[in-house]
Amino acid sequence: MPLADTFAELCLACEGIGAGGGTSGQVLVFHDMLGMLSHPQHEQFVPKFCKKYAKVGHAIQEGLKEFKDDVESGVFPGEDYSPYIMSDEEKSLFDELLRGDAEERKRKHELAIEKLRQADEYETLKLYGGDKNTK
Repeated sequence: MPLADTFAELCLACEGIGAGGGTSGQVLVFHDMLGMLSHPQHEQFVPKFCKKYAKVGHAIQEGLKEFKDDVESGVFPGEDYSPYIMSDEEKSLFDELLRGDAEERKRKHELAIEKLRQADEYETLKLYGGDKNTK
């Protein structure tokens, strides 16, 4: 009995990766299917069942290299991209969001302060063994 019939008989779903069309669904690693990994060694080992729908790996490499070069040369971020200044509308929305969770942020801040205070007490009391060089 073919595998697809076995799964149908057992009412089981079977996702296939290179298993043919008799499965319930298909799986492809998106890096392979989009040609994202363009290293020559990777190109030699792309599974035969993997159809490439695009070759974006080279574009990704070019974009990353251009970004790296711009950062290293100081071109990015330039005046066109920084500093970011909020519009009055964005500032108003941001302030509204801050007001909305102000109490929660205050509570979390107080908890963090208490944890730090307790950690300092442990160190002061030398509960972790303290400095071995003191007598």
